[in-house]
Amino acid sequence: MCTAITLAWREIPRKLIRRFQLEERVIQRSETADKEILFLQRHRQPLLPVFYQGELHILPWGNRQRNSSAPLAWWCDVATLQSGAWAQYHPEPVEILANFGLERGVWFLIREGLQGVLIHDQREQPSVYLLLQPASHYYQVMTGYHREPVFLGEQI
Repeated sequence: MCTAITLAWREIPRKLIRRFQLEERVIQRSETADKEILFLQRHRQPLLPVFYQGELHILPWGNRQRNSSAPLAWWCDVATLQSGAWAQYHPEPVEILANFGLERGVWFLIREGLQGVLIHDQREQPSVYLLLQPASHYYQVMTGYHREPVFLGEQI
């Protein structure tokens, strides 16, 4: 799984930082490190930086609203997606921009980003779900978890 990601501060346009009040989510790993924006699944308003239709968007991470027709989840398993179980939602592939991911207290490097799917509910409100796949042996040893995000352009 993956319960948080970060993206370098400089990769997000200032207008999006202001609009979504991302200043509150800034972290810095050391005095010399670049500032990063933290996107936690457990934030009161979980968000993800998503490349969709040719531009960067900040969109809701999954769905917690019971009055929404979108699935109540933050992740979608690749096998579930491939089985057609989510076909009724018309999921669209998206790229989730990230530099680091977090699982069970272990930070790991993300070189190109993560794969996700975007779903619109009955009111056309979007939700983005992180795609998961069976974890590699390395990922399982590193995080102790049997599912990992679908990495773009790499397998860790």
